[in-house]
Amino acid sequence: MKQEVTIQGMTCQGCANAVKTKFEKIKGVDSVEVDLENNLATLITELEIPKDSLQTALEDTNYKVV
Repeated sequence: MKQEVTIQGMTCQGCANAVKTKFEKIKGVDSVEVDLENNLATLITELEIPKDSLQTALEDTNYKVV
């Protein structure tokens, strides 16, 4: 399943890499691509991951799922 989410707070490639790393640790996520220019994360998942679970994965960062 393809799931796209907008991420707020990314300003550089390091930010995008941090978001990718956090999302890759979520159970059920097969792959993650982060588009810094469009503030978009695209996840390939087994099932849809709830938005609150995605935000929880970013809770110790300055990024927010919108």
